[in-house]
Amino acid sequence: MQTLLAALTLGALALAAWHHAAWPLLLSRIARRQAPSPVPLVESALPAITLVMPAYNEAAFIARKLRNLAALDYPKDRLLVILACDGCTDGTVAIAEATLQEPDCAGLRAEIRDLRPNRGKLGVLNELIGALPPGIVALSDISAMLPPDALRRAAAHFADPRLGAVGGTYVLERAGSAGEAKYWQYQVAVKRGEAALGAPLGLHGAFWAFRREAWSPLPPDTINDDFLWPAHMAERGWRIAYDETIRTREAEVADAGLDARRRRRIAAGNAQQLWRARGLLHPRHGGIALAFLSGKALRVVMPFLLLAAALGTLALVPVSNFFLFLAICEAFCVLLAACGWLLGSRAPKPLAILNYLVTGHLASAIGVARYLLFRPRQPWRRAADTAPA
Repeated sequence: MQTLLAALTLGALALAAWHHAAWPLLLSRIARRQAPSPVPLVESALPAITLVMPAYNEAAFIARKLRNLAALDYPKDRLLVILACDGCTDGTVAIAEATLQEPDCAGLRAEIRDLRPNRGKLGVLNELIGALPPGIVALSDISAMLPPDALRRAAAHFADPRLGAVGGTYVLERAGSAGEAKYWQYQVAVKRGEAALGAPLGLHGAFWAFRREAWSPLPPDTINDDFLWPAHMAERGWRIAYDETIRTREAEVADAGLDARRRRRIAAGNAQQLWRARGLLHPRHGGIALAFLSGKALRVVMPFLLLAAALGTLALVPVSNFFLFLAICEAFCVLLAACGWLLGSRAPKPLAILNYLVTGHLASAIGVARYLLFRPRQPWRRAADTAPA
């Protein structure tokens, strides 16, 4: 019995080491093979793009976003912006209408759809995208600011008829903590490695573009749509690209409470997408299957693997000096993470990062458990407007 328990405990620790250390290191090496960015298209070859933006209570950012879009270096007659205000109650529609009358927004073709009642983000996207003709569609968050050449760089990728979608890099204008900054640096490195393996698993919802022909509607209860849409495209044989030169900047700053709620929601989405995109685990997908298993799938079960490893280690302490040493190391790591949490913004960077990792696993465990137990079905809300759990 002790032998079996030791094997299970060491197996859990090995999976944790693979997920947190060995796999990211392997991805960083693979990423060196990443293909260069495509050659920019000449002006006459640039395709028409419809940029769709669902919005719920975005009064704080909508004016800045529209001005940002008006400043993009893309032919005005080949860009149409559709702002879908989904039951907004904070004046988003009025602010958007006023902003479009400003001289800085002259020439920006934009349609404002004041949708009522609130129907949920996926309901809005399924309806709007489903009504669009074949062509290039882009999605962007209201609080995400695009670089001037974002659309030109994205359009260049679609010269490849096999390309289904392309996404860019997500950059924080100001991180809420050192841990959050390190996390997003890690996510960019992961995307880079996944792209070199075959396809990035999910694209940053801040900005990505796709062929309408490669798109299909998702169930309205979908949580991580920016993962499942590219995943389903990859399953059907479309190529997915990641362009690190498209640097989209997130203007919203997440405090600790907002970040925790956001991570719980993402964790619930990870559990959902593990089942709904399970076809990507088939060996025929090669590197994509390996990335899905090593990254996304293990992330869902990791909090529970770590808990099992900790309990197994404690159970084996009385009979093994090796497991006693492991227990001391585990306790020391938890203590350091707790110090990082207690010190808050005053914590040294290593403690802040360790605290962010540990609290991330706690948020993941809560998010996964809530999804499996309750399967929430409700209209979307901005994370900042959601009451703390």
